[in-house]
Formats: sequence, C-alpha cells, structure tokens
Amino acid sequence: MAQAILDSLVQLIMNTRMKSVCNLGTWCISVQKLEPLIIEDRADPVVTAIVHALDNPFGSLSTTFEAAQAIMKLACQIHTKMRDLSSLWVPPIYRRLLSADKPERDMTERCLIKVSCVILPPQPCLSKAVALDLEQKLLSHMMNMLDDPSKKIQAVRSWGWIISLLGQDAVNNRPRLNKLLKVPEQMFIDLDTQVQIATMVSWKNLVDAFFPSQATESVGQETVIAPSELTEYTSAQAKRTKLIMVPLCRVLSKSRNIVLSSSCLSTWNYLLHRLGNLINHLPILEAAFGPILKIIFSFGISDQNKPLWSFCMNLFHDFSSSKSRQREDLCTSGNRNLFAESCMHLKALLDVHHIKWLPWDIGCFHFQLDILGTILNPELLQDMIPDKMLIVMNSSTEIFRFLLGGVQIELKDKRSDEQVRLCITDVCKFVKTKLFLDCVGKHSGNRCAMLLKFGLQSLEVIVGELDHSLLNSEKIDVCLDIEHIKENQSAECSPKFAFPGIRPLSYMEMVSPAVYMTVLSLSMVGQCTGELSHGDAEKLALILSSSDILNSLHSVVSYMYMQIMCPIFNRQRLKWLTVWNKFAKQLNDKIVSHLKDSSSSSSYDVFYQFFCYPFFSFLYPGSLSALRNAENGSCALVTQDLEVALAIDVYRSLYTGSCNSKAASKVYFEGFYDYLVNIVDEHMSLFQANLEHCPEKFENAAILSALGEVVIGLLQNDQIFAYANQELNGITEDFTGCLQPNLFLSCLNLVNRFMKFSIFGFKANPTGQHHVTSRFFSSLSNFVGHVVLKKDILLLFKIIGDQLTDWLSLSTTLYCEMQQGKIIYQLEKLWLNVLDCLNNNQLIHDLPFSQNQQLLQVARNHPHQAISVATKSACRAEENIKTSLRSGFLGSELDGLSLDKRKDHNSSSGADKAIAREEIGISSRPALPMSKKRTKHAVNDSGSLKISAGLGRKQLKIMKYSTKPRELNKNTASIGGLSARIDTVLSPRCIESKECRKPELILEMLKRKR
Repeated sequence: MAQAILDSLVQLIMNTRMKSVCNLGTWCISVQKLEPLIIEDRADPVVTAIVHALDNPFGSLSTTFEAAQAIMKLACQIHTKMRDLSSLWVPPIYRRLLSADKPERDMTERCLIKVSCVILPPQPCLSKAVALDLEQKLLSHMMNMLDDPSKKIQAVRSWGWIISLLGQDAVNNRPRLNKLLKVPEQMFIDLDTQVQIATMVSWKNLVDAFFPSQATESVGQETVIAPSELTEYTSAQAKRTKLIMVPLCRVLSKSRNIVLSSSCLSTWNYLLHRLGNLINHLPILEAAFGPILKIIFSFGISDQNKPLWSFCMNLFHDFSSSKSRQREDLCTSGNRNLFAESCMHLKALLDVHHIKWLPWDIGCFHFQLDILGTILNPELLQDMIPDKMLIVMNSSTEIFRFLLGGVQIELKDKRSDEQVRLCITDVCKFVKTKLFLDCVGKHSGNRCAMLLKFGLQSLEVIVGELDHSLLNSEKIDVCLDIEHIKENQSAECSPKFAFPGIRPLSYMEMVSPAVYMTVLSLSMVGQCTGELSHGDAEKLALILSSSDILNSLHSVVSYMYMQIMCPIFNRQRLKWLTVWNKFAKQLNDKIVSHLKDSSSSSSYDVFYQFFCYPFFSFLYPGSLSALRNAENGSCALVTQDLEVALAIDVYRSLYTGSCNSKAASKVYFEGFYDYLVNIVDEHMSLFQANLEHCPEKFENAAILSALGEVVIGLLQNDQIFAYANQELNGITEDFTGCLQPNLFLSCLNLVNRFMKFSIFGFKANPTGQHHVTSRFFSSLSNFVGHVVLKKDILLLFKIIGDQLTDWLSLSTTLYCEMQQGKIIYQLEKLWLNVLDCLNNNQLIHDLPFSQNQQLLQVARNHPHQAISVATKSACRAEENIKTSLRSGFLGSELDGLSLDKRKDHNSSSGADKAIAREEIGISSRPALPMSKKRTKHAVNDSGSLKISAGLGRKQLKIMKYSTKPRELNKNTASIGGLSARIDTVLSPRCIESKECRKPELILEMLKRKR
C-alpha cells in the first residue's frame, strides 16, 4: 500500500504539467512518516522525482523549496542510501549557490548545511561529478563573479562548498587546486573586511579537504611524538599545513580589525583541531602552531588585541603544560585569568574544537623557548604600561616553569649528554638575552623594579625546577658572556687597594650553569638603577643559596668585590650591602655543616672573604671624597647608618649562631679574626685616612662602627668567656674547642687593632659621643674581669698594653672633651678592673713589659681623680706588702692568710665559721708613732678580708670571713682589692687618724717578736 502511494507520488511529480500538483506531490514526500525500509526500497525513483522538482521546470521558487525540504527529510530517514545516491541529487543543489536570486541561495545553503553530515566527506562519484561540473562552467562563473563587488561574498561561499564537495580529489589534482586557489587569493587581499571574513570561513573547507578526521586520528594514538619520527606522510601534511597557514599569517600580520583577526584565529584553531595527533609532530608545530603565536605575541598586549593575546596564551599554556600533567604540583587546568580576557566566541572554540596535545618531546623545548622569547621581547616592554607588563610576566613565568619541569622529566630518562648540554645552554642564553639583563639598566623607577623582579623570579624557577647536580655538573660548561663583567674588568681602581686571595671573574671564561646563574642574577641587580627592595634582596639570596654553597660563594665574592672597583659604587653601596646582608643570613645556618664536610682551607678562606666584604666596601678610596662632599647632603648620615646597620645585623646573628656551635665553627672564627687582623694591617693607611676624614656630623666612621661591633660581639662571646673562666668553672664538653689559646690570642689581636683605630676616630671628632667606643670599653672591662690565669694576664697586657697607655694619655690631653661623653667613665671602669686583675696576681711591679712604668705613670698623673687615686693606692699597697715581706714582719701572718685562703678555696663550710676578733691597724713602718686612741674596725662592705689580732695572742693572724662559692665573681674583685684595703689599714695616714686598742699590749707583742 505504502509502496503504491510512493509510486503514485513519483508519477504525479514527473508527469504533471501543473505547478501546484508538483508542489503538492513534493510536499507529501517531505512530510511523510513511512518506514525507512519502505522508502529505501523505492529510493531511486523517489530521488529522481525530487531532482526533477529541484530543476524546477515551472521556474517556481516554491517548487524548489519543497524539493529541498523533501531532500532533507529523506537524508534523515535513509542517510546511507542518500549518501550512495549523492551524485544524483547534490549537484542540482550546489549549482544554485551561484544563483542571482538571494532567497534561492539562502535556501540552498541551508539545505547543504542540513545534509552535510550525509554527503561529507564526499563519495568518489560525487567528487567526480563536482569536478566535471567545475571544469565546464562553475569555476569560470565564480571567477566572473569576482569582478562584481556585490557578488564576491557569494562567490567565496560557493567556493567553500565546492572545495568540500571535491574532497580529496581537490587535493590530489594539483592543477585543479591551483585554479581553485585563485578565488580566495584575490579575496584575502580585498579591501572589504566582510569579504575577508567570508573567505576565512570558507578556508575551513579547505582544511577539511586536506585533513579528514580519519587520517589524523590514525597517527600516534595517545603516545609521545618524537621529532625524529618523520615519515613521508608527516612531511606531506606539513606542506599542506604551510599552504593553509600562508594567508592566515598574511592577514593576521596586517589586520588591525579585531573581528577579522578573531575570524582568522578561529580558522587557525580549527586547523589545529583537525590536525588531531599530527599537531604533536615538531614539523607540524613549526608550520601550524608557531607562526600565529609569534605574530600575535610580537604585537604585545594592548587594550585592542588583549582578547587575541589571551586566547593565544591559553593555547600556549595548554601545550607547555602537557608534559607535566602527571605532576600534581605543576598540573593546572588552564590560565583562568587569561581565559576570561578572550572574546566570547574565541572562548567557545576552546571547548568545541579541542586540541589533542600529547606530552612533548625534548626536541620541542627549543621551539617553545623561541616562542617565549617573542613574548618577552624587551622592545615591546619598553612602552608597556605596568598593568599589562605584570600580566606578561606572570603568564611567562608560569609557562617557563612548565618548560623546565618538562626538561627535568626528560633528563631523568637518561638522555644523551649532548642533549642535556644543549638544553641547559639554551636556558642560560635565554635568561641572559630575554630576561631583561640588557635592558634593566635602561629603565628607572617602577618599570626597572618590575623587570628586575621578573628576572629574579625566572632565575628562581630555574634553580627550583632543575636538579642542582645538573646545574653544578662539570660536564656542562657555559661561556660567561655577560657584558657587565667586561665593563667591571676595565674599571680603574687605586693601586693601593687590593683584595687578598680573591680570584676575579673573567669575561668569556667557561663556568658551570650554577655559576652562570649566580653571576647573571647579580648582574641584573648591578644594572638596576633603582633601589633594591627587601623582597627582591630576599629572592636573590634564595637564588644564591639554592645550589652548591661553595661554588656560589666563590662567584658572589668575586662579583661583589669587583663591584667595589666601579666608579658608581658609592651610590650603590647600600644596595650591595643589602644583598650581602640577606645572603649572609642564609649562610649562617649552613656554615657549620659545610665546614664539617670540607677539609680544604680554601673553603674557609672564601667564607672569610665574604664576611669581610663590608670592611672593604667602607674602605673604598672613592668613599673618602664622598664623605667630604656629604657635608651638605641631608641623607648622607641616614644612608651611612643604614649601611652600618646592615653589617652589624649580620655580625650579631653570626655570633648568636656560633655560641652553641661545635669545634668546627670555633676553628672557623679563629681564622676569621686572624684574617680580619691581616686586612687591617695591610690597609693601615686607608683605615687611618677613612677615620681622619670622617665629617663631624657622622657620629662614627662606618668602618669603625663595623669593626667595633665585631670586637664587641667577640668580647661578649661565650666561647671567649669560657676560656677566660676555665680555671674557675672547669672544663666542659661544650667548650672543648675553645680551650686552645689561639682563639684567645686572635681575640686580643683584634682588640689591639680596634683600640688603635678608635684613637684616630676620637682625635678626628673629640666632641662626639662615640657610642661604639664607649660600648667597646664596657665590654673590654667586663672581659678583663674574667681573665684569671697569670699567663693570660701577661698575654693580655703584652698585646693591648701600648694601646691602653695611648688611650690614658689621650684622655689626659683631651680630658675636657672626653668628659662630655661616656668614654671617660667606661675607661675608668676598665682601669679599675685592670688594677684588680693585676692586684689579684701581684703584678703591679712585676709585669714583664717595658711600658709598665709609663702606663702606671700616666695613670698616676691622670686628671680623672678616680683613675689616679686608685692607681696610687694600688701601687702603695703593693710596695707596703713587699716591704713587710722582706722585713719578715708579716711573714707568719701572710702565711696564715695563704693557708686560710687555700682552706677557703677547698671547703666552703670552713669559711662560714669565721670567729670575730678585735681588729687593729698595723703600720708597715714600726718607727712611726701610733695614736693612743682605739683603732676602729676597718670595715669594707664589698670585701671579706680582715687583719685582726686576738687579745692575749702572741702573733698576728689574717683571717678571711665567710664567702660562698657561688659569689665567685664578686669575691674575685674583693680578693683583688686586698692590697688596696691593706693600704687603707696600714698606711701612715690611716694610722695617724686612728687609735690603736691597748697599745701597751701591742708594744709587748712587738718586743717578744723581736
């Protein structure tokens, strides 16, 4: 029944002479709901009838419209049969694309779009039919339409459909293809933007013809594509890709229309999608992916092209991250910040036309690095506003991290040494040429700071992603082609100024990648004309301390000492001291562990050189003229204070970290102090000149403040105190490393140098407060009070005796000026502790140095009463005791004192049981008359020694009252003041003012004694 109906409709359409009847029959076929099998059985006659209606024998558009509707209906019901019969019904449709009637053209295009899934890719028979039609009249008709501006868009749209219907036949027949390409060739250069956009849309049809989906998906199924796997097929596809890319690159490079550029990127993205797995071949990447990215990135980022730039950056981001997707710390789903900046229709393309990125091979690393270099073109960044520059920096850093992460993965697969060397060398050169080394110094202010920040950020990525053993490998050498090194080498410097034992860096020498990165980071900072922020300084310190410390430290020392040579160093000293400060703090935690593992003395030397850097920077000859010219500069004082504070901060932390360290650090500090003393001795004239030319507005010269802080920290160090107190406190395991006298000797030598140069500083500015020198004397006074061994006391005065004499002499000459500050009081405290120290060991007149008499003479005649009185009293007490000992008058009494002292030292309980006795004053001169009054108690609140005689006794006894061991430090001073207290009791002046108790008893005792 149904078949009969279909047969009737076919006969009706074919034979009727009435337009309405033909339309009605065609409409019935377009709305029928018969079973597909029934229709498929009568497909041939039905399609023939519809083609008859399409040809429209009545010239009626409505008939053609109904026939097109019937075609679409049948294509949905029996698509396989309709595909087989496509050569019958498709030509009548596409021919109408060139119709002059717009409704007919629109109807035809809608029909082709609807049935494209059935007819594409075309059957061979259809392609042949289209090719025949093209040769006969279609191509000439299209070319003629190009002469009419109103028909250009129609012609290029028709061209696109013809290309799609030709399929592979269009590709295989080169002469025919060349003829066909003449149509879009003229359209791409047309002045009308709409024509160019229409051509871009039609160009996708050529992409479909060149890259059918079945072919692209059959290549490299989900595997890494190696660049060496070049086949004839891949080579042929690369040629086709280049053909597609030529007009796209040409239009995009010249277009300033955002709509046209977006259409171009849409076609390009469609090409990448159609390439399938082929896109992962390096030749295809170079032909299809790289050119568009370079064009877009070469324009930079602006308000107009920001959507295009963001779209391309997202694609590049997806490709670079494909290697590291297995790493959770690197894997991201895309740069969402950039994704939001893309046009709406471009964002849709990323979801619709997915690109099949596979993990890239190491051979693609250089390709990606080249594209990244285009993004970071310094010329583009010169005129870029900060907001846009920040977007570029952040996006580039993220991609750079993906690249290095992928390289590290590849290198773990045991790649050849040559591949490794090439990759690392390319990274070094890329950082030098693209990370703004050559242009950082050309900018100032915020722009320069941003460039420096990004450069350090990129270097931080390198040392963070690449293995340290790779960066420090001896197999990889990089040429040190940094122009900044060459400029520093040619800088002039005073011949008197030399850096001991420091090997300078040489331009074009071969170094390891780690050294190259170290010098490069320092060169970026050196070329930066602005101030160095603390954040950048911290980042630089992390970079410098990330790799092997010793290699990095050698490079840092060489470079930073080289900077002192630069004529502009005075203006940059604060910046370099900031760098030194941050890096030194990073080293503090690593010094001890490194010295344990290193047995080479050269490793110690490089640490000495590094930590002595501030002294050389303050000694720079040009700084003297800078100080002279700083009289009128309001910020000069603040700048110097900041510089000194940076140095002092490190030295304080250095001592803090060393207090609980082991023997290795103690050996290190001993060498460091000796090294510092040698520096002072070798640059004596520069030290003196630096101090003498310091303006009065500066409280202290920078060099004196830094050296003073080192000495003060040394005098307050637990290691030195442990050595000074070793007789009293005993030996503990914590201080076994400092029981050698070398550390003590190094300490005294450094104290000697500071006392010498502090005199120069005081003479240059006698009215100043001199806080550093005052603090030094306070620390030295405390230190002297802890020295108990006779050999150490002798060594102490042997080394600092001359300087102590000079200071007492200077304080005598400039007493009025010195009274204005605190130095005289600290000097008084020091001298009193010195006298106690000498009295404790009875060394006032026994010191084996020639300046002894001069020192005492200066102290006796000192205008400061506390110093002169204490000196005279101590000298008289010592003379009185020695005179008495020679006459034997106090022999037994002093023996008793010695015995009691030993007993008190060995037993604290015995010392707690002293018996109260009457006290008498005894003169060391028996011939002197004594007063008849009773002698009062010679009470000394700070001491515990009394000279007493019991009534009825025949001899004198010197007893010691109770003293607890825990008050050892106090008693040391008390015992040390014995001579002074004896002098107080025994001096003639005292006896004359005091009465002796029962003088007849005393005279009787004296007679019996004789």
